[in-house]
Amino acid sequence: MPILPTVLNRASGPEESFALAMDPELTAFQGHFPGRPILPGVVQVDWAIRFATEAFGPLGRFRGIQNLKFQDLIQPGGVVDLTLGFDPATGRLRFRYLAGPARKSSGVILFARP
Repeated sequence: MPILPTVLNRASGPEESFALAMDPELTAFQGHFPGRPILPGVVQVDWAIRFATEAFGPLGRFRGIQNLKFQDLIQPGGVVDLTLGFDPATGRLRFRYLAGPARKSSGVILFARP
C-alpha cells in the first residue's frame, strides 16, 4: 500500500502546487473509518510538510501550527490540489487543500530557521 499520493502534476511559481491522486489504496485511508474512509487531518499536515520539504528544501525545526481549519472531508478517489507557500525569513509554511473550488483544509505551520 502506498504511503504518499501519486503526484499527477506539479506547478512552480510564487507558490508550489501539487495535484494529488487520492488512491483508495493509500495507507492513510485504511481503518479511518471503516465503511466511510477519510483522510485524517494529521496526514494532511504531514503531507504538506513532506511536499514543502521537496519543494523548498529543509524547513527548520517545527514550532507549531496556526489557523488550522478543516472545512470538508477528503475521501478516496478523485484529485486534490495542495498549494504551498513558504517564507524562509519567518519560517511560515502556508498550505491549503482544494478539490475544484471547494476548500478542504488550510493552515500555517511554523518552523524555526537554523
